Amino acid sequence: MNLKTLTLFGFGQFHDQTFHLQAGFNVLLGPNEAGKSTITQFITAILFGFPTKKHPELRYEPLDGSRFGGAIEFEQDDVTYRVTRVDGPRGGKVTLQNLTTDLPLPASQLERLLAPVDAQLFMAVYALNESRLGTVFQASKQALIDRLRHVGAVGSDFWLDQAHALDQTSATRYKPQGRKPTLNQLLAEHAALTAKLTKANAAYQTYLTLREQQTANKRQQTELTTQLHQQRQVTTAKEHLLQAWPVYQQWQALQATPKVAASGFTQADMTTFERLSSQVKAAQTTLQTDQRQLQTLQAHTQLPKLFQAYLAVSDQVTPLFDDLAAVTARDQERNQLLTQKKDLEQRTNDYERQYADANGQMPQAFSLATTQKFKQLQSSLALATQKRHRLQQQLNQANETYRQLRPTRQRQNLLANKQVGWLIAGLVVLVGAMFLPGALIKLIGAAGGVAIGYYGVFIVDGETPVGRELQQLSTEIQDLQAQLREGGQRLDELTTQIDAIGTAHDLDRLPAEQWLAVQRAISDWERLTHQLDQVHQRLTTIDEAQHHFLTQVTTALPTLANQSVAAVVEQLTRLRTTQRQLASQNGELADLSGRLKRDQQALTTAQTARDTFLQTRNVATSGVFYQRYQAAREQGNQQAQRQALADQLGTKRLAQLQQTTQAQVTQDVATAKQTTTNLQHDLDAVTTHLATLAGQLEQLTTSGTQATLRQKLANLETRMQLTARDWLVDRLASQWIEATLEAASGDRFPQIVTQAGDFYAELTENRYTKIELTAATLRVQRADGQWRTVGQLSRGTAEQLDLAVKLAFAVVMQAQAAMPVVIDDGFVNFDAARRQAAYRLLNRVSQQLQVILLTADPAAGTAVADQRVLKLTAN
Repeated sequence: MNLKTLTLFGFGQFHDQTFHLQAGFNVLLGPNEAGKSTITQFITAILFGFPTKKHPELRYEPLDGSRFGGAIEFEQDDVTYRVTRVDGPRGGKVTLQNLTTDLPLPASQLERLLAPVDAQLFMAVYALNESRLGTVFQASKQALIDRLRHVGAVGSDFWLDQAHALDQTSATRYKPQGRKPTLNQLLAEHAALTAKLTKANAAYQTYLTLREQQTANKRQQTELTTQLHQQRQVTTAKEHLLQAWPVYQQWQALQATPKVAASGFTQADMTTFERLSSQVKAAQTTLQTDQRQLQTLQAHTQLPKLFQAYLAVSDQVTPLFDDLAAVTARDQERNQLLTQKKDLEQRTNDYERQYADANGQMPQAFSLATTQKFKQLQSSLALATQKRHRLQQQLNQANETYRQLRPTRQRQNLLANKQVGWLIAGLVVLVGAMFLPGALIKLIGAAGGVAIGYYGVFIVDGETPVGRELQQLSTEIQDLQAQLREGGQRLDELTTQIDAIGTAHDLDRLPAEQWLAVQRAISDWERLTHQLDQVHQRLTTIDEAQHHFLTQVTTALPTLANQSVAAVVEQLTRLRTTQRQLASQNGELADLSGRLKRDQQALTTAQTARDTFLQTRNVATSGVFYQRYQAAREQGNQQAQRQALADQLGTKRLAQLQQTTQAQVTQDVATAKQTTTNLQHDLDAVTTHLATLAGQLEQLTTSGTQATLRQKLANLETRMQLTARDWLVDRLASQWIEATLEAASGDRFPQIVTQAGDFYAELTENRYTKIELTAATLRVQRADGQWRTVGQLSRGTAEQLDLAVKLAFAVVMQAQAAMPVVIDDGFVNFDAARRQAAYRLLNRVSQQLQVILLTADPAAGTAVADQRVLKLTAN
């Protein structure tokens, strides 16, 4: 995998900034606070996820409040991808895109692309800094094998999880040094039952036998301690002889210096004495605490008068304790109902003051049909009123027009004179026709006279335009007046019907416009009245129940009469609490008595153990022991000083070393170490046996029948066999999985060690030529053949060793995990020559893996071409 671009949206001090990288060796050069550590953490976070908010110092959230996150473009197997990660749950929101095909990919595909490398392995091997290079002090063969299993056995994560689960399951059943696992507890119980059974079979004879064994073992322990001390001195002497031949003669002179015996006053003895003293102090503190608690309980046993009265009638009062919660709830409900009642009464009174009559009678509510009818009548009345108003306006306008068009008095007189003339002419013709001969002529003459009169009276006046308009206005005014009379009758009918509805529902004292609003008030008043009735009923029920309860209480306890329900409940609650406390105190007093006895026994046992410890060292007091211990320490310091002086002088030792050979000394050292190991093993066995004997002697007083103990022991052994079988199955399955996975990746282990040795020789200018990983630690061989452990190396040399191992791992495992190596100022403890050697090594390794070096050392820029150096500036 090669990283091509780093785009920081908002990460630490960076905001919308992009860095372009190339395959091979890249150097990001900048002073302190230029953001080198920020970029290193950015690469890790984008690829594997942001740390949780519980670790804000590792999240590097942007300082300017910009969008938190960024993107990385990387190339893998000739395909270019872009992974973008922004703030979100579970490590951030991830998007992944294949830039080669311009297709989006699911976010879960990122883990497959990075596999088998996870965040833990990446930070342990590929993301290096000065603090992580220091982890070589904890390096071991097993740690490297675990990494190889994770990377080398690709696709076997499921089996690794299965092996881990099997190990955890087996650990819950048995651990060699555990206490809580099932089989460990069963073994401890088995030992206890065995001791009890042995005691039951032959307690006294066993006691004598154990005492004899204890005496013999103590004597053997003393002898072995002396032998071991002497043998350790011999072994130390042999090792010193092997390591420094020139110091032999001076060492021999210092060997004759008299030494003060320090047996019994070592650091282990001091630790044991401190532990025993702490046990005595702890036992004293526990005893004092229990004594104070006993005094407190005894002081609380005085009973109040009311409780004394309760004791006489407890059979009557005790059943009432179960009703206290209900009584309290009813009392609270009663207070709430009283408040609700007051509110309801106030609201109903407000409605009654507004709408009730003098007798307090509220109007009747409309039915649905009445409401609809009233609305129709109101609508019809409004329409009729509007129509009547409109007709009245039209009539007024017509009358005004008629008044304006009506002729004046002079005009009326002239017209009247003209009409009279025509009328007279008509009368003359009519009278003259009476004197004409013949009936027909008379009739025709009469008709002509009538026609002349009619024309003069009616036609002459109507023939003028004003006359015709006045005639039309007169007709229109008569029609409007007729319509007004009909509209008035309609208004009277509608008003009468509305008044009838108001009278029927006792609303005639209110304006009709308010009747619908009053209906809503009446509905609310009826609803409130109904609620008020329900509240009254509930209050009556509660008062009866509370009165019954108070009657029962005061009958049994007259002193509680005339008190409120809350006060009575409080008194009864105190009685119940006192009753429970008294019962609890009786049990606590008994428990405390037993605990005080046990505390006293524990204190006596601890003091006896401490005194026995002092007696075995022939001292009477703690002060004398501390003095002897200090003297032993000073003696050791003097020996160390003499040894330091002996290391400085080597001329007198050459003559004695010439009498032997290095091969002989080497053989002597091996023999001495083996003898020391054997003596230590024997001493440990004797010490363990002594501890077992002490426990058995202490448990000899435990009682138990043989039949019961044998049955318990048989049942226990059956459980132990089943548990051991399950543990063995889990362990064998886990070991089989581990062995299989180790076989799949174990062939790379020698390659990594060999490659790391070559790298280390290059970094140290061939001062160290070989690396050896043991089961527990890591050691290196110097050019002169001498071996050094990691703890014997300087800080810088140890970090160079860790760099060599991790680079070797990355190079050998590149086929399975070709990740870039990111180094953040990891060479601060290297001297100038070895720092240059490290740059040359990284340049050579970059031919196989991408290397990204973030450093403040300007010399790093000379190790690569100019186009691969990116300069950072401090913000």
